[in-house]
Amino acid sequence: MGTTTTPPLGQRLNFSSLEPNPPRPTQEETSVQGTGTTPMEFDNLQNPSDALGILARVAEEDTPAAAQDRPNFARLPDPPGLRASPYRLLADGKLSVNQIVQLIQRYRSLYHPYYPLAPPHVFDLSRLHEVAQKEPHLLTAILVIASKDLVEETHMYEICADHMKSMISDLAAGGPGDVDAVEALLLLAEWAPFTQRAQSGKVGKGEEDREAWNSSGLALRLAYFLGLEKYSFKVTDDGKDPQFSRKLLVWTACYIADRTISIRIGKAFWSRGPGPLTSLRRDHYPSLLPQTPNDEDYASIFQATLELTSLFSNVHDVLYSNVGTSFRSHLSGSYIKFIDDFRAASYSWNAVWGTLTCSPNLKAMLLMSYNYLRLYVNAFAFQATVRRVQSTLAEERTSATSPMIPQSPSRLFYNNVGAVGDARFIYEGLDAAKAILTTCNNFIDPEKALRFMPLRFFLYLVYSGVFLFRAKIVGVIEGEEERGIRRMIDETIDRLQRSSVGMQHLGSRYSQLLKLLWEKADNHKPPGRGRGSHVGHRNHFGDAAGLAHATPAASSQAGSGSMGESPMANNANVEGIGDFSWTDLNTIGEFAVSQGQLTGMDVFGGFLPLEVGNVWDMGPFEGGGEMTGMAF
Repeated sequence: MGTTTTPPLGQRLNFSSLEPNPPRPTQEETSVQGTGTTPMEFDNLQNPSDALGILARVAEEDTPAAAQDRPNFARLPDPPGLRASPYRLLADGKLSVNQIVQLIQRYRSLYHPYYPLAPPHVFDLSRLHEVAQKEPHLLTAILVIASKDLVEETHMYEICADHMKSMISDLAAGGPGDVDAVEALLLLAEWAPFTQRAQSGKVGKGEEDREAWNSSGLALRLAYFLGLEKYSFKVTDDGKDPQFSRKLLVWTACYIADRTISIRIGKAFWSRGPGPLTSLRRDHYPSLLPQTPNDEDYASIFQATLELTSLFSNVHDVLYSNVGTSFRSHLSGSYIKFIDDFRAASYSWNAVWGTLTCSPNLKAMLLMSYNYLRLYVNAFAFQATVRRVQSTLAEERTSATSPMIPQSPSRLFYNNVGAVGDARFIYEGLDAAKAILTTCNNFIDPEKALRFMPLRFFLYLVYSGVFLFRAKIVGVIEGEEERGIRRMIDETIDRLQRSSVGMQHLGSRYSQLLKLLWEKADNHKPPGRGRGSHVGHRNHFGDAAGLAHATPAASSQAGSGSMGESPMANNANVEGIGDFSWTDLNTIGEFAVSQGQLTGMDVFGGFLPLEVGNVWDMGPFEGGGEMTGMAF
């Protein structure tokens, strides 16, 4: 991409216009194929299933012409012919052609711009009969998503959802499915429509994660079965398959969905093979390229998203993928070089893509994704600081001459954040969380844009709010900064509520979660600081110099010493806050609606993007102390 001179940010983004741009027509109309074997598979025989595919292809070609020359909807010249379609919703009379057309147009204008995976021919109404016959999974997924926010015609969603669920059941049971089925599952993973329209409760607890995880997993397994992993790379003979570009896009989307959803909910990746090369460029996705100067450059946005996802994956593999390594890294401080490298890589991404010219809503989505990467990276150092201090607390607790000190990540930073060894990472993590909320509060219209965005952007707001909540509880933010963040949280809660169309909508449920959580924060009283209290003041830890060798964060305990409230009284105020992870929405939700303290293993887990398992049996680690207080 060429270098262009861009105006200031406010002028370049033009946030006064928040309507999503409709997708543009494309010059490339890829033909819709059946489930037969592609020419590429003839040249790459690797297993018995490939040979079976060839035999089926030969048998089909040997079928008499009269048997193949059946009437099909491509020959029907007018919409009334579509009423005789075998597409079940039409054949059973549950939906009319006009209703289907309206839902397709609604999806195209309101949802498609945020995740432009559906190929352009799906929106060509002259080919609707063909799509209904050959791509029923994709068509039904579009209808489900387009109808999920309808208030006055809720029966349309119920009809579409029931049909989609039956189709998914058939796929899981080994029924036929082609590329359109993979696309359909990826769309469902992005919006998770079934869960948010179910009886999920008034407070969001991450219920959508199960649906997104399962949908993306089924999509990836079906993609593997169809051999789409062969399309990870651009090859010279791609012209043999007329759907090569579409399959390349779909496989890349599978990789992105697998990485983003798995990292978000703390699960291992579904995909174990090589992902798409980051050398893939916007030109490799012709269906996303703009056709006129006024069209949205979805291809560049997709490339930016792919590169950002690769960074996420690398951060996960280096910092988070192994529980034992992460614990040791927390204690020893060996992670600092890695975090510095990832910060530099994220800055490089922002230098290239931060000036991309696109519509305000898409720009805001990119910025939120970028800042969530910053939060994901720097939160590791935040947790490491907490863990090191807790290791020291455990040692002090076992000492006969030390008072009993509660094992809580409370009061670690009060009055002394700047003295913590990882202060720069902590400050950047806070900045990233605030940037996510600010982007939503200032640049995204809740009724016209946020309401229709994919699930992950709602959750980015929740994660940021929870992270700031934890930062407040351990004393990182206070005073005027705390009051400013509280106003920011209130504005985000209001916008989430305004984005909802009912009590079951994402906006309503997660606004309630943040509201209840921060009400607990408002009831929490920070520790008192008596006269003469200062950095280096002697307290129950001993002198600050004596702790410097044990932990770079231990000196942060100085200054909250014996003057004022006692340490036991201070900690008692915070014990009810809980030691949950900032990404564990289920435990966060349970804590938010509870009246007391959460106890047991339920308060741990979810911070590390991996199934933690029985880590308590792993024993002590080098660097001192038993591992306590796993989750931040």
